[in-house]
Amino acid sequence: MRAAVLVAVALLLGACTSADGRPGAVATGSGPVAPSPVPGTAPGVPLDPGVHSLEVAGAPAVVLVPEQPAGRLVVYAHGYGADLGALLDDEAFGGLAQGLVAAGYAVAASDAGGDAWGSAASVEAHAALAATARGLAAADEVFLVAESMGGLAAAQLVTGDRIEGLRAYAGIAPLCDLGSVYGDFAGSIRAAHGAGVDEALERLSPVRLDAGVPVRLWASGDDTVVARERNADACAAQVLADGGTAEVLPARGQHGDASHYDLDGVLAFFAAAATG
Repeated sequence: MRAAVLVAVALLLGACTSADGRPGAVATGSGPVAPSPVPGTAPGVPLDPGVHSLEVAGAPAVVLVPEQPAGRLVVYAHGYGADLGALLDDEAFGGLAQGLVAAGYAVAASDAGGDAWGSAASVEAHAALAATARGLAAADEVFLVAESMGGLAAAQLVTGDRIEGLRAYAGIAPLCDLGSVYGDFAGSIRAAHGAGVDEALERLSPVRLDAGVPVRLWASGDDTVVARERNADACAAQVLADGGTAEVLPARGQHGDASHYDLDGVLAFFAAAATG
């Protein structure tokens, strides 16, 4: 399934590659990097509206640039079993992404190591993507959206000023406690963290968020995959206890129910957090 999605994405991104077939922008390294221009454009010149392929920190990535940019970038951290193709799907987050683009937000996503469960490499990949896409989209303000497993990477990205210009974090049924899903996903989690799995379980169960970044989370009490009480509720409570701003908005049904993808709520939250 993942291979099929990547083929579809490659076809969609073909118009954004150079004549020799290279991706439209390339960035390497293990941490935040300076933006790399698309071949044929001058350094520092923003990308044209449309879908653009990148390779950032060794991972495939995509940036959607709006017709009428508002100077704002959303970095999306995908869930388990997903990849950057989630950005282009008409359902679930893809529909929300289309709404964000229509509102003037550039939106960027990376494969970020696949099922990485908040590994250091996935955090670095998202930080590098934010730095690169911020320049390519001429965005002064950055916002995080994470879904399910992506919540582990996102929570670490709001710690220690990892992303320049970060204003807010929105979580969609976000995973905040790695230990809460270990019983169901032990093999995948061990594969992601290797010999460091015990340290990861201790450090990410639950992960701590920087209270300086406003947080809004959507979660359902009926979710039996990522339990709301141990995840969204726990992380929001930690941010509030540390003096920050956080709230959990109720969604319905099981993990991935359409009620989690609240475009109006995300737009209102980001608008309130924006300074520009």
